[in-house]
Amino acid sequence: MLVSPFAGCLVKKFGIQTILRGGLSLAVIGLAILGVSSNFPFLVVTSVVFVAGISITVPTLISFVGQLGGATRGIAVSLYTFILFIGATLGPVVSVSLLKTGSYLLTFEVLALLLGIGLIVSFLIKNRDQV
Repeated sequence: MLVSPFAGCLVKKFGIQTILRGGLSLAVIGLAILGVSSNFPFLVVTSVVFVAGISITVPTLISFVGQLGGATRGIAVSLYTFILFIGATLGPVVSVSLLKTGSYLLTFEVLALLLGIGLIVSFLIKNRDQV
């Protein structure tokens, strides 16, 4: 979580879409390898990679949605926040359902796949500066 306050500096240096994709990539990688081993130090490292990716992604997304919203920035950020809370509500339900399969690896791989879809979609977003 200590990475989150530096997202703005990273965006200024590398660009908003680059940081968004980098954060999502870190989160996908951390989540995808999380279920591979039950070794405690390994779990700590992969969890830190996942949380670092999410910590970079969330503030970057808020900024990006505001930028894309233009004159309707407030409405855009409110809608994004609503969707974020829907995900925060459904995420644990999906996770628990997947954990009932008995396979941690399957659970984390499916969750990484869902996050990976978000990464792929990020390549389809056109910034107004690029159009």
